[in-house]
Amino acid sequence: MKLLSFLWNWLDERLPVQRAWNTHMGKYYAPKNFNFWYFFGVLSLLVLVNQLLTGIWLTMSFEPSSDGAFASVEYIMRDVDYGWILRYMHSTGASAFFVVVYLHMFRGLLYGSYKAPRELVWLFGMAIYLALMAEAFLGYVLPWGQMSYWGAQVIISLFGAIPYIGDSIVEWVRGDYLISGITLNRFFALHVVAVPIVLLGLVVLHLLALHEVGSNNPDGIEIKKNKDENGIPLDGIPFHPYYTVHDLVPIVVFLFIFCFILFFMPEMGGYFIEHANFEIANPLKTPEHIAPVWYFTPYYSMLRAVPDKFMGFLVMAAAVAILFVLPWLDRSPVKSIRYKGKISRVAVVLFAVVFIILGVLGMKAPTPARTALAQVCTVMYFLYFLAMPFWTVREKTKPEPVRVTMDGGMGLWRSLGVLLIVIGLVVIPLKAVGASSNFDCGTIQCDAFEADPKDKASLQNGAQLFVNYCMGCHSAKYQRWERAADDMGVPHGMMMENLVFSGQKIGGLMGISMSEQSAKAWFGALPPDLTMATRARSAKWVYTYLRNFYADSSRPVGINNKVFADVGMPHALMDLQGLQGCAPGPVLASNGGIKVDPLTSEPLLDDPCGSYELLSEGTMSPEEFDGAVYDLVNFMAYMANPVEEESKRIGVYVLLFLAFLLIWVWLLNREYWKDVH
Repeated sequence: MKLLSFLWNWLDERLPVQRAWNTHMGKYYAPKNFNFWYFFGVLSLLVLVNQLLTGIWLTMSFEPSSDGAFASVEYIMRDVDYGWILRYMHSTGASAFFVVVYLHMFRGLLYGSYKAPRELVWLFGMAIYLALMAEAFLGYVLPWGQMSYWGAQVIISLFGAIPYIGDSIVEWVRGDYLISGITLNRFFALHVVAVPIVLLGLVVLHLLALHEVGSNNPDGIEIKKNKDENGIPLDGIPFHPYYTVHDLVPIVVFLFIFCFILFFMPEMGGYFIEHANFEIANPLKTPEHIAPVWYFTPYYSMLRAVPDKFMGFLVMAAAVAILFVLPWLDRSPVKSIRYKGKISRVAVVLFAVVFIILGVLGMKAPTPARTALAQVCTVMYFLYFLAMPFWTVREKTKPEPVRVTMDGGMGLWRSLGVLLIVIGLVVIPLKAVGASSNFDCGTIQCDAFEADPKDKASLQNGAQLFVNYCMGCHSAKYQRWERAADDMGVPHGMMMENLVFSGQKIGGLMGISMSEQSAKAWFGALPPDLTMATRARSAKWVYTYLRNFYADSSRPVGINNKVFADVGMPHALMDLQGLQGCAPGPVLASNGGIKVDPLTSEPLLDDPCGSYELLSEGTMSPEEFDGAVYDLVNFMAYMANPVEEESKRIGVYVLLFLAFLLIWVWLLNREYWKDVH
């Protein structure tokens, strides 16, 4: 103990560790009435640490080149021990970061945390937001998928709208005449080194500025105005241990939600990881609908709402820039929404509604109705800020209390009521303009399909069909024969004898049976890799596609497809299914769906190819063929995401542990706070 005491004193004399601890933790007095909205600051720090740590480990296996970036991500996902957890922690963390930051910023709007004396705290926070947007955009490009490439193409090209210097800026950002490997390399350097340093520096400044003036609270009053004889705020408590213990509860709840998404739905329906990003970047193939990841879509929606490209760019930039001047726009004599007038309360709710609607519209393909709604919401977004100086000085406010209140503000039920109002105001306009002109599977609805990676017999039969009927042209070059054999329960020797092509090894990747040069010479272009086809398109899309080939004499190969119109691929499974011909009728697919007009919902009964008739029979009955296609697509779904079952298995144990931990941190928090009133 004497030795430890000596070492501590020696260190503290040379580095003010104790003083820093007292300033920012042990003797930093925070208001004792923090509520739900004050959780998101510490959660932002938690996610920042997650991003930094997982990012460091990911860089150890990532290759920042146009030839190797996509493959290295799949190597991390498939061949690095638990690399898929690191990748999912990072990708889920990126979206989680923006969720907690947006809620953290909204809390600032609610309680006036940007008003004097906290203007500098707000400005540093907004600088963090800008750095975070830059960091997220740079990282979004690194996986080198289709949406990464084309999203970068769209965003970078916006700078070209700037008069005189726009083209030079675009070329400077790219480092080339086109987005290429050098662009990817410099984005990697900025993402892992430059921007994180700036981000960390801004976070430190944000916290230093906050602790200099003190934290705001839901009442918006300064606790430093009421102190005891020792100079301690009457309504303040030491941040440690009270809030370090108190924050453990929301941290565990957050981790529970975070891990549920991570282990059970990491793509989040295509919002956290876009389906198009499971295809390698192809400069010659433009996606049908290009949109940035969800946290950029409110501003992207504003960009598209303006017909002129340069003016749209200015509007998008102004939407972020106007947040910086918010402290000087709000002229209300009170800070908190609790004591502001009705206009402020309605305005902040409408602002949240407008921001969410713009975000949703930015993820959807534009239509005239959607564009009109985006224009209205863009005007309302700016009107919130530009009209603020006028209504805040005229509306009637309530008097602020002398001391902080502990009644919780609106309470649970009123808060739920406001939430329901917000949901209603968001859903109704979106439903009004939400009609889409496309079905899930091209001109038809997709057939029902549910993959079952636990069905080993189905996977084994699907693997045999895949090798025999697909791999004559298509590779699966991100999956290894050995991994597939082990997961399906097939001995390596049997796999080598029956499925692995000659010249390939059990530990090698599932490459095409012919050389790439021969494939290009034979087909004119290298057929696409199918490793992740079912994640890029969805398993039900692939299942419906394989069952809907039909004879069409106008096509060079004599075959067409209802799902992928005018496809150049021949019907590889025709000897199993036979050749289908068109028969007039209302039936779209074998699931019995009736074709309807997507805008009017009226049935369309004059489809010249509404159903099929067999022109020539195959070796399988229709029922047998459906089963074979199911097995094939089931194997492809497994191959696209071989860690799915392992992820769910680990996820169950992680969630059980967090649920158990939540009980103990809640009890610990209750013990510490039982005497705080």
